Amino acid sequence: MRRAGAPLLAGLALLAGCGGGGGDEGRLRLVVTDNNIREEGVECAGARPFRQIHRGTPYSILDADGEVVADGELPAGRAENADPSVDWESDRFPTVCVMELDVELPERPRYRLVLPESAPLEFDAALLESEAPVQLVLRG
Repeated sequence: MRRAGAPLLAGLALLAGCGGGGGDEGRLRLVVTDNNIREEGVECAGARPFRQIHRGTPYSILDADGEVVADGELPAGRAENADPSVDWESDRFPTVCVMELDVELPERPRYRLVLPESAPLEFDAALLESEAPVQLVLRG
């Protein structure tokens, strides 16, 4: 299996807090750093070398013991400017593809998002207590 990305925990958690039902609820923000040329805001999927990351791609979330605690399919992504500090002077410029997942997880200290042909992306449950999304960055 080819490893298309290395994990990088780039940010903190999103629109949710620790759930009252003995679990963790939150939002994961998967950032695919493909730097593909697109218009900002359009629907997207991962581009080379992330072609396996697209709407409908299955994912699993595992706990530290490797037990699957959640799974599903990725939603469509939305293109965001890869470098907002640059005035691209064009409607099309390098972007990242961002996919957001709402998750409900049993209470565990750590989790791991597993995608096909990619290194697992690990994050701490404590990040889910923030109002910001847990940002996980897939790099080539």
